[in-house]
Amino acid sequence: MWTSETFTDVSHPNGLDYDTIIDVNAVAAESRPEFPTLAVKVVGDPLDPDDRATFIKPTELVDAVEITPLNRAELILYNQLIAHAWNTIAPGRVYSVAKSRLRGSHESNDRLHEAFDRLMAGFAKVKVRDPKTGLSKTVRINLLGPNAEEEGADGFFHYTLHPSLLEVLKSSRSWARLRSEIQYLLRSKYSIRLYEMIEQRINLRKQAQSFSIDELRGLLGVPKGKLARFADFNAQCLKVAVGEVNQLTDFEVALRLKKRGRTVETITLTWLRKSDEARAQARQERERSRIGRIARRKATVEVII
Repeated sequence: MWTSETFTDVSHPNGLDYDTIIDVNAVAAESRPEFPTLAVKVVGDPLDPDDRATFIKPTELVDAVEITPLNRAELILYNQLIAHAWNTIAPGRVYSVAKSRLRGSHESNDRLHEAFDRLMAGFAKVKVRDPKTGLSKTVRINLLGPNAEEEGADGFFHYTLHPSLLEVLKSSRSWARLRSEIQYLLRSKYSIRLYEMIEQRINLRKQAQSFSIDELRGLLGVPKGKLARFADFNAQCLKVAVGEVNQLTDFEVALRLKKRGRTVETITLTWLRKSDEARAQARQERERSRIGRIARRKATVEVII
């Protein structure tokens, strides 16, 4: 059985200053210029919903297809664990975080137990380019490496990152810089995934990309067999995600449908930065109470047939 002594602990308060250790952003990361994505740093404390922190998510994880679909809470938890480890990522390193910092407004750790199990059992498919051959290939990676959870509400979660994931991170050359404030505000898992996609693409020269329905379902994390009818996919996933992203972020997103007869063949996602006035409106909405937000939102999805 694993105990806290099993690990070479780099971020547990025993023998170390708690405040210094828990703030992963106060820990200086080694210079890794040969690993461009890993060289970009987390800023602020992404585990604090009130801190306007930013954290890094590699393109390979943004565009990963979840073989084990995660719900909203599990997706946020995974992002938290990656962000917490990010500035000190290294092979064989163990990271530790107080469970109380991961459970949000819930007083119990019950949901965390289940989420840890899901992440440990989960894996995803990511596309990477082989540095030797230059060819694109699909890699199946484990979401987490071995981990251990201390008993009690005030216990710590100790975790590692699987070697297969570390190899993907080392080879990554592009990323999304995500705002933790927005991640916590978005109420749909599909909205978070769409937000990640836009942040990763916003600085590209192109401002549109076309997907088949299956491709977009995979990128947004729709479980197989769920929302099988396009009408359901559109109403419960696409419109919700586009509506939330347009309401709360600094981006304007639209969808265009290409049909053959009555069948949707492709969906084109377009994005652009909002005007100063529109960004100010989004900021005001982020600062308002969540009560009544759905009523205030008018999810406008551009559809061109």
